[in-house]
Amino acid sequence: MRIRPQTVFSFLVLLFFAVVIWAAKDWPVKAQLYPWVIGIPMLVLAVFHLVTDLRSSAGKSGSSAAPTEPPDSTPADIQFTREIDPAVARRRTVQIFSWIFGFLLACWLLGLSVTIPPFVFLYLKVKSGEGWTLSVALTGAVWLLFWGLFDRLLRLPFPEGQLYLWLGL
Repeated sequence: MRIRPQTVFSFLVLLFFAVVIWAAKDWPVKAQLYPWVIGIPMLVLAVFHLVTDLRSSAGKSGSSAAPTEPPDSTPADIQFTREIDPAVARRRTVQIFSWIFGFLLACWLLGLSVTIPPFVFLYLKVKSGEGWTLSVALTGAVWLLFWGLFDRLLRLPFPEGQLYLWLGL
């Protein structure tokens, strides 16, 4: 049986949600709520998707019939558009993944509550090139929504950032 890239990706998604659920096991009950309510159904769906993907790849490897669709017509595969130079598309992909991993690293180091406002502002100002007024207004709106929903309304405590734990703050 040949392992396809889609199968590897499905397995990585399954692994991601398993780690999320496992990491939240020692958190206070209110903090566990969000990762478990999202993570457990997603883990079940990821298992289902992986099993389905493994069955379909096993069925395809056994048959010698030619595929009915051309390889570029699969909507789930990542494809570069034909209108944009592939080098530009790769650069943009690396940039957005850098923003995502930077956000995740900042959340781990500083905590989610501290990371969101400066990250939103930096993304709007640096990456999107928005003006000061719009960047500050949208950052304030995001912070107000985050604070109002998670802190005041739902009273969800978020774990402190790792940096605060290391420094004993």
